[in-house]
Amino acid sequence: MAEISQSVPIALAPLPVPAASPALPRIRRARKPESSASAALIPLFYSALLFFAGIVIARYQYLRPGYLLAGLLPLAVVAVAAIRKTPRLTWLPIAAIWVTLGAWSAETEPAPAADPTILQLSDGLLRTVEGTVVDAGPVRNRYPVGSSPAGLSTTDLPLEDRDFKAAAEAPGEQMQRVDLQLKSAEWIGENSDVMLPVAQTGTARIRLSVLWPSRPPGTIRCGQRLRAVVRLEPPDVFHDPGVWSRAAYLESQQVTASATVSAIPREGAKPQLTWLDGPRKFSLACLLNQARNSASNRLQRLPALTAQLPRLLRATPEDSAMLTALITGDRTYLTRNLRAGFERTGSFHLIVVSGLHLAILAGCVFALARRLRLGQVTATAITLATTLGYAVFTGFAVPVQRSFWMIALYLLGRLLYRNRSPLNVIGFASICLAAVSPRSIFDASLLMTLLSVAAIAGIALPLMERTLQARIQATKDLRLISIDPKLPPKIAQFRVTIRLIAVHLQAAASFRIAWSSLPFAIRSLLRFGEILFVTLVVELSLALPMAIYFHRITVYALPVNLLVLPLLTVLVPSAMLLTLALAVWPAAAVVPASACLAILHAGLWIVHRLGSLSLGDLRIPDPTPVQIAAALLLFVLSIQLARGRRLEHKLAFAVLLFAAAIAVWPRAVDHSHDALLFEAIDVGQGDSLLLITPNGKTLLIDGGGLGFTFGAADRRPQSEFDVGEEVVSPALWARGIRRLDAVALTHAHHDHMGGLPAILRNFRPRELWVGNNPPVAAYRELLREAAGLGVAVRSLHAGDRFSLGKMSLRVLAPLPGYRPGSQPANNDSLVLQARYGATSILLTGDAEAPEEQAILRQQDIESTILKVGHHGSLTSTRPQFLAAVHPAWAIISDGRRNSFGHPRPEILAELQDAHVRTFRTDIDGAVCFLLDGRAVTPNPLCAHDP
Repeated sequence: MAEISQSVPIALAPLPVPAASPALPRIRRARKPESSASAALIPLFYSALLFFAGIVIARYQYLRPGYLLAGLLPLAVVAVAAIRKTPRLTWLPIAAIWVTLGAWSAETEPAPAADPTILQLSDGLLRTVEGTVVDAGPVRNRYPVGSSPAGLSTTDLPLEDRDFKAAAEAPGEQMQRVDLQLKSAEWIGENSDVMLPVAQTGTARIRLSVLWPSRPPGTIRCGQRLRAVVRLEPPDVFHDPGVWSRAAYLESQQVTASATVSAIPREGAKPQLTWLDGPRKFSLACLLNQARNSASNRLQRLPALTAQLPRLLRATPEDSAMLTALITGDRTYLTRNLRAGFERTGSFHLIVVSGLHLAILAGCVFALARRLRLGQVTATAITLATTLGYAVFTGFAVPVQRSFWMIALYLLGRLLYRNRSPLNVIGFASICLAAVSPRSIFDASLLMTLLSVAAIAGIALPLMERTLQARIQATKDLRLISIDPKLPPKIAQFRVTIRLIAVHLQAAASFRIAWSSLPFAIRSLLRFGEILFVTLVVELSLALPMAIYFHRITVYALPVNLLVLPLLTVLVPSAMLLTLALAVWPAAAVVPASACLAILHAGLWIVHRLGSLSLGDLRIPDPTPVQIAAALLLFVLSIQLARGRRLEHKLAFAVLLFAAAIAVWPRAVDHSHDALLFEAIDVGQGDSLLLITPNGKTLLIDGGGLGFTFGAADRRPQSEFDVGEEVVSPALWARGIRRLDAVALTHAHHDHMGGLPAILRNFRPRELWVGNNPPVAAYRELLREAAGLGVAVRSLHAGDRFSLGKMSLRVLAPLPGYRPGSQPANNDSLVLQARYGATSILLTGDAEAPEEQAILRQQDIESTILKVGHHGSLTSTRPQFLAAVHPAWAIISDGRRNSFGHPRPEILAELQDAHVRTFRTDIDGAVCFLLDGRAVTPNPLCAHDP
């Protein structure tokens, strides 16, 4: 107290104190440091962690549920004995009980599965089905305005691909997503076809993409009965390690198969869709679905409503899309370009309905209820009812369900544990959620929500309580000197310093400025510091899930969230008010629309400015299991330290920082150190091939990229699906690849080049290898992308030889004098031969017979593995060429149910006659080969690849 006592006399100068001063609120004293045994004060939090540990163990190691259940009894007996005999060891059997309960819950949870009846019907045959609409989305443009399907011109595609392109519908066509609960279906037999009823299960659903003309005469509504003539097909799945499964996603929504139908038949064609007679089947779900679609449609009319307003207050179609996602939860209007800036800055959750939006709504309602002096129970009930109503209105999707239950359990737990640590309430909510659905703890949204609230309650608040919060309290009642001796020395010194400044400021300015404005300014600055610190703690805590699920280091997440979150707390209520005004009085909606759009545009400006900076788009591979475990353990340790004594308290933030660093620390690339790895990545109808040398050098040849699947059931435009981002990149990240040494483009057809822009952005290769390609727009754009990223472009021709690590490469085509046509062609292909020891790979791209003849004139083209040209088309792999290459193994990269009939039966027979052991990505998925310099070891699905 020495330094305080030296300053106090100066601060005790006569101060003008009003004769009748009102009673001043007492300053809250800093909480006493808790002992290291504080874990006993948050038993439910640590119980939740142990319960989660059991679920994780069960995910990677099957444990018989009966054995687990039987093991609970002896564990309970041991726990009772420990309580009586050795209380200090009681935690051990209790911990084992929670782990066992978690594992038992995980093993007994039924997994989502496809409906067996629908699977039988999903054979690609044209059949009639009947059913009831259980969910119908709004009608929207199938393709962005001004673009063509897949973003291509017809001449950008190979000759075979143009037939498929020509069959695609014209731009401007409308599309509606419809989920149909099947009642009956046509079973096709050898002699007759018959309509039979379908067993009524929750999974007997199909998803229809209903195509409407540019001006649809009507829409399909929930509850209507339909008859459709469809080709049911299961969703395409890319069988690559680390790649997201569309089939699993649809199964979680109880959808097994999908199809595409036209609502209005073409002239002379039979109708594909018929409305059946009978009243609509009304239900609460259908009423909510209709209300949600109506709200979405009204929000899409905002550009016309605000057309006469100033530019800052004028809505664009993109604004309408974001507000629709923000309020109704409908993301179908969001384009990839619209999402990009938010994804790069780690703020995508700001424009879609998420736990954050429910929390904002719940916080506003609860605060208003308490402002009206309602009791805790009444305020909680009103908050839960309002939040539930909004969650159900948005469709009650699985992430929203979990967010609502998290909020509900927190509010209920708050009533039970109001005088306890909030970590207890979080533990209570977590156990309830995990017990209902153990699999949910691996969901990105739930994991990020749990980590965020635990970081705030367990790390940020305890650390601020003795620092920033104590100083904020110290700025109150500065003239009440008797408080100082009761405060910690540093806080008392802080008050004395401010009081000294106030005394001088009063002499220079006025009493109000010195004793009111100055403390208010300091308090505001400290509260801003609180927000900054809380945001920093949350961002550090989310480094692990961002690395696991999104492969991003969100460099700008802190400033973006810091600036945008305050705007969002105003934007959400104003957007809800706008939606209500559009429904009740559209003409008066201009006023809330102006306020809402001004806030939205301010947030967009921040996101776009920071999202356009390349430093903010750092992509990283999956962390290893060891990294994940270490980061989680350090996170828990940081929570414990934040609750401990002063020295431990100071280490808490450093430990959290260390946990974030471990989560994003570069990992070693998974590959064999004594063999060349060759992987054919499953990209559907396209090519993408990876080679990793024994010393870790990486080469990617092509990036896939047709961008839509070829079954009639699921044709998605390239603007909505980027193979490079969604398939190739996750496959590379799963191997731990952070940067590629080189990327090679065989030729400029979209099924080889379409995914490369994303690859260049995500992996920043040192070189891009190209052959001789015509300067079409897409190819020029790829070269501009490479130049902007600092990637050196290297042009290769037949005769070039060089090495990459321990692998030697030889260029066989194109010939130095080759001149391409005006449009890309298969015979533009860059053909490489990779050799390691006595083993080699011939990588032919889409080379057809003319280019194969040119290669035959060269020497030593025999190779151990042949990448079959042009996906197994008859135009390639001619008998003379196959005999000269004389491969022992072959790999064909093609898509399931492709419309070209690849690979052709003649090519397969030719390979079989030559005794070439052949793999295909449409059947075998991703295929790996290990070339040790003497022999080749195949590995379908890359199952146990080192």
